[in-house]
Amino acid sequence: MLRRILLVLVALIVVVIAALAIFVAARQNLTFDAPFPRIAALTDSTIVARGRYLVRNVANCAQCHGDTTRMVAMMTGEDIPLSGGFRWAIPPGTFYARNITPDDETGLGHIPDSAVARALRHGVGHDGRALLPFMEMQGLADDDLAAVISYLRSQPPVRNPVPAHRYSLLGKVVKATVLANPVSAAETPPAMSPRGATVENGRYLAESVALCWACHTQRSNETGALVGPRYGGATGLEEPSDPGHVWASPNITADPTTGKLGAMTEDQFVARFRTGRVLPGSPMPWQGLQRMAEDDVRAIYRFLKTVPPVTRDVGPPVTDAK
Repeated sequence: MLRRILLVLVALIVVVIAALAIFVAARQNLTFDAPFPRIAALTDSTIVARGRYLVRNVANCAQCHGDTTRMVAMMTGEDIPLSGGFRWAIPPGTFYARNITPDDETGLGHIPDSAVARALRHGVGHDGRALLPFMEMQGLADDDLAAVISYLRSQPPVRNPVPAHRYSLLGKVVKATVLANPVSAAETPPAMSPRGATVENGRYLAESVALCWACHTQRSNETGALVGPRYGGATGLEEPSDPGHVWASPNITADPTTGKLGAMTEDQFVARFRTGRVLPGSPMPWQGLQRMAEDDVRAIYRFLKTVPPVTRDVGPPVTDAK
């Protein structure tokens, strides 16, 4: 009788594992019919300049999409080609930043403007499949979305084939479940982006362009989901150029004991941005942020002062990996 029970249990386990494997395999290439925004690249110099400002200084796209052989030059502020190839080796697999120059064969050259806009706005690639939520700029205003695409189209094409993502077993399960659906804008983005040293503009820049919360909030290493208080800092950030160092992004709320903005004045905040990188190897993209317009820096400060204070000490900014 005991042997029969064990055989039944083993059979049930085999059936469950097989069913899970079939479920995961069947959901690896789901496609989605997200709308194509009515966005088109323009050649107007003012619009292209706005796109350059967003791409190079605020969003710092080169931090991930830049030419991997010229990262030292990028860290000093040089506008390097956005030819992709940066690699993330994380529990869900090995992932690569795409080539976003207008190269027809290996970049965005063959992809319509509306499809690039859909990828940014709705997280759906030109092939209809959900994109990994690494680039969380779904809230870009229509005018800024057009400016970004206009700037990308203005760049010289660079032929650089980038390997396809390689998912681990964990990654395939996550892709079939937690990350099965594309991440779209939580609310309708504005037609025109806010400007000036206002809380509204600061919220827009911090939440949808510079993505301050994305690094200054603790995430799960397995799924990328936020698991800590927003803007409360994060630990365990590896230094791309030196895996021997592990960084912690500070708490940037106005908590009086553990938050960076607890005792920092607005002028001191601006001065800190102008100083740029102080700690060598810091993953903070100071090379672009230090060139941001003063009104935009003040706007971010004013917005962060409205964020609920979080009491959380993340420890020293950098430690040796164990």
